[in-house]
Amino acid sequence: MISAARRRPSRDTKAQHREETALLVSLIRECQRADIPRQAVIVRLSRLPPERLKPHHLRLARAALEPLAHADRARMFVLPTLDIVTVWRGAAEAARSVSRTAVLHLFDGDDFVPPMPDDLWEELQLPRDAERLLSLSRGPEEEAPAPVSDHVMMPLDPAMLGRLEAQLAQADVARFSRRHPIARVALDGSVRLAWEKRVLCTAELADSMVPGRDVEADPWLFRRLTRTIDRRVLALLAAPGELTDAGPFAINLNVASVLAPEFLRFDTALPNGLRGKVTIDFMPEDILADPAAFLFARDFARARGYRLALQGVGADLLGVLPHRRLGLDLVHLRWSAGMPRLDLAPTQTEPQRIVLGQVATQWALDWGTGCGIIHFAGPLITERLKQHADTALLIG
Repeated sequence: MISAARRRPSRDTKAQHREETALLVSLIRECQRADIPRQAVIVRLSRLPPERLKPHHLRLARAALEPLAHADRARMFVLPTLDIVTVWRGAAEAARSVSRTAVLHLFDGDDFVPPMPDDLWEELQLPRDAERLLSLSRGPEEEAPAPVSDHVMMPLDPAMLGRLEAQLAQADVARFSRRHPIARVALDGSVRLAWEKRVLCTAELADSMVPGRDVEADPWLFRRLTRTIDRRVLALLAAPGELTDAGPFAINLNVASVLAPEFLRFDTALPNGLRGKVTIDFMPEDILADPAAFLFARDFARARGYRLALQGVGADLLGVLPHRRLGLDLVHLRWSAGMPRLDLAPTQTEPQRIVLGQVATQWALDWGTGCGIIHFAGPLITERLKQHADTALLIG
C-alpha cells in the first residue's frame, strides 16, 4: 500500500536539486555583491498537496515556465522542496504573463482548489529581494542548500586566463557595460543623481566566456585580469562619440592602468566639459602592493583634473587608509548589517567624503544619514532615483 506521505525524490535527484540550489545561492550572492539587476519568480510547488506533486506534475510546471526560459540570460533551478526558481535579465513581460497564466491553471480540477495565486507564484527583483529569495530557497533543515564548493565553480588557471585575455582583446564588451548610480541624499530624504559608476560586469563576462569558472578565486590571476578589463573599458570610453553627451562618471582602474597608453588615449578623448567630473577609483590592495607607483599615478591623474577615490573599504580600514594622507577625495565604504556606528574622528575622514555602497534597505540608509553621510549607492538608491523625475546630475 502506498503511503499518503509526500513522495520524496531519489538520492540522485536530491543531490541534483541541492547542486542547483547551490548554484542559485551563488547567483544571488553575485547579484548582491556586484549590484547586478535580475528578475526572478519562484513557483511554490511545495504548497501543493502530495497528489498534485508527482514527477509528471513537475514536468508540466517546467513546461509552463518554458516561455521565460527564452528570456535574456534565463536560468531555471529546481530546489529540494521541488519549488522552481527562474531568474532572467530584463522585463520579458509577455513571457512572464504567459508563464504565470499557465502555472496558475496547471493544477485546475473539479476536485481540487489550488492555492491562491500569491501563494503559488511570487515575483522578485535582485538584488533588492536577495534575502527574501535566499530564505525561500531554504527548505527543511535536512534539505538546506549545500555550500558552493569547488566542483560547482572552478577557479581560473594561468592557461585559461591567457585564452580569456585573448578573447577579451577581440570581443565586443559593450554588452557587458553597466552604469550604477551614486546619489546625494538630502535631509528631507530626496535623492539626486550625483554621478554614475561605469563598469564591465565581470560576472556576466565570465559567465559568457568561461562558464563554470570563478574568475575571482585566485586573487593574483584576477588582478591580472582586471588590468585587461581596464584596457577594454578605457578603449570603450575613448571610442568616437561615446562621451559626447556623458555626465559625471567614475571608473575602477588599477594603478598600472593609469600609466598605460590606453589611459592617455582616453584622456585625449575626454571632452573639456567633463574635466574635473571624472573619478578614478583605486582598490586598497593595489595601492598597498606598490605605494610608489600609486603616488606617481595619483599625482599624474590629479594634474589631469581627475577626482580620486578609495574603493571597496570596510569600516575597519578607514583608520588604516585615511583618504587625506593618501591624497584622495572620496572613500567608498561597504555597508554591512553588523557595522557599528562610525567614529570618524580618529580617521580624520569627513562624512561628506564617504560614499556608502550596497545600500539595499531603509535601515542602511538611515544608518548612513545618521553618521552624516550624504552620498549613497545600491539597490535602494537605484529604485528611489527611478521614482523621482528630477534626477539632474550634480557633483559634490
